[in-house]
Amino acid sequence: MVTRQLTITLLFAVSLTACSSDDRTSVTDTLLETENPVDDDLFDADVEVEINDLNIDTNSLSANGCQNVVIVDGFAYAACGNGIEAVDLETLERNFIASPADDITGDANEGVIFTQSGNTLIHFDLADPLQPEPIATVTTNFFLFSGISAADGILVVSGGSTGSNTQVYTYTANFLSLVLPGIPTVDGRTGNPDVHVTSALNGSVLAFYSQDLGAVANWGIQTVEFDENGSVLSLPEVVVLTPGQFTGSFGAPIGPANFPVESEYLNGTLYTANFAANGIEVIDVTISTVLSTIELGYEPTNITTDGESLFVVGVEHSNLDFIDPSTQTVVESLLLPLLQPVGVAASATHLAVADRTAGLIVVRR
Repeated sequence: MVTRQLTITLLFAVSLTACSSDDRTSVTDTLLETENPVDDDLFDADVEVEINDLNIDTNSLSANGCQNVVIVDGFAYAACGNGIEAVDLETLERNFIASPADDITGDANEGVIFTQSGNTLIHFDLADPLQPEPIATVTTNFFLFSGISAADGILVVSGGSTGSNTQVYTYTANFLSLVLPGIPTVDGRTGNPDVHVTSALNGSVLAFYSQDLGAVANWGIQTVEFDENGSVLSLPEVVVLTPGQFTGSFGAPIGPANFPVESEYLNGTLYTANFAANGIEVIDVTISTVLSTIELGYEPTNITTDGESLFVVGVEHSNLDFIDPSTQTVVESLLLPLLQPVGVAASATHLAVADRTAGLIVVRR
């Protein structure tokens, strides 16, 4: 593994231009450079991420930090508690939309995002990408420690703590409908702090529920397979993860939870960022078994993919780690101005990090 430590040197002054019509702010890039450049020959030739002349924009509009982030069609959207921060990844123009958001998910195919705050779920249209417009608001039965995720017309609410059930919705760009108010196998557990929804290789939709199996110290992943209408096709056995309690510092609870177990699905394999394992647990979902653990040496809080690599952050880890899934090793570790990173999203050209203190940070790859 190679760590590139970047000494922050401001090359240009930040230019802020307020737009009176919609409270948007246009900013120039905040550029960072290495004080002691490193010979490129030292780096793994298989790493596809180019970080020479790295561009990092830290001009977040959120005064209270952000909890999670998604990238949809060249724009990043972060859930920042009292609002959504949107940024055009090419121009770095930003906007802050006053709408409560503890968690966020999106679907590029339909051009929509969804936010969750308390027991409120909001469906947004992205006709104007920097100014998402709410088109549906739903009051649900979920409470604290509930997450949301969407893909291929299926939106899943994890359910959170005991007493609230998972909920499954179907949607299009302008339609949202509850089709499943609960799944007994999922709801019977102590809690479901989050969920990751993705397309399956066979054309169905998979939901991977992070589950508290008891005492906030025993964790698992429950897979549920849905058809295009939100009906359950299969419910494999729960995958039991490494047990343990979170020791990191979160302060007040955050959405989706203050004991995160986050997953990403890539090429038929599930990668679960499990703080109790101090690493990423690699899961074969066809046999509901943990195959191996990618050791990190810290408690990861989120994981994402660009379709090729994996990217991991930890709330008490100031680096953004790049993992090669073929070797199951950390091949790059990028030091960023992070304070409490809890969310991460990736595209072929950009990375976005949601930080509970620093807000929304954008990295041009």
